[in-house]
Amino acid sequence: MGLSSSSKQIFQDEYFTAFVDERLRIVRTVRGDKPFGTLEDLDGIFARLGDALDTLDRSRYGHLADIRAAPGRNDPQFEAAMDRLRPRWIGGFRKIGVLVRSTVGLLQIQRHARRDGVNRLISQDEAELLKYLTEED
Repeated sequence: MGLSSSSKQIFQDEYFTAFVDERLRIVRTVRGDKPFGTLEDLDGIFARLGDALDTLDRSRYGHLADIRAAPGRNDPQFEAAMDRLRPRWIGGFRKIGVLVRSTVGLLQIQRHARRDGVNRLISQDEAELLKYLTEED
């Protein structure tokens, strides 16, 4: 189960691709497998992604963040930078679902959710996330 054939790509760089599915009212961001460069690079990466997502009325959409391909990284400097930048990526959406590859990834995202105070469903099951994101509140 994935986004419908009516989904359209709204952003792509070497780190992320973003799609919007108007029928399902879901935005999907897919993190590629290329490691981030320096911590200073992160500001530009998330500014560009955030600008693309800002072209949408975020409150109308569920957001599926597919991070299965992301290289694992949890050093303190990276974690601090992501705490600062994550709202630019996931902020303002009606609901958030995070698709992870492993239990380790699930635990890391749970830790982020506690620090952010932003509710999200974290799962290795895409169908479960899509069901959650398309349910009415």
